[in-house]
Amino acid sequence: MMPRYVKLLSLEELEQLSTERLLAYLCKLHQCEDSVDASDFCESEAHMPGVVFFKESDQWRSQYKLVKEILSARPHIDKVIRVNG
Repeated sequence: MMPRYVKLLSLEELEQLSTERLLAYLCKLHQCEDSVDASDFCESEAHMPGVVFFKESDQWRSQYKLVKEILSARPHIDKVIRVNG
């Protein structure tokens, strides 16, 4: 089941995450529903402080932008295939 919401993190909290955790957080952001209209939530259910439910929200856009900015400054590591030998 897809997450119903994502906890909002501050810039400092995001910067402290490892690249792997930051990518997992980005994945969770992508799993948010597009809008309240396309959801089974009623408008009153979708408002909790400190969390984001929908991609159409300003909080989602802001959080997404922060994550992408932090990731762009991280070193890129090519995926290495390990072979037991």
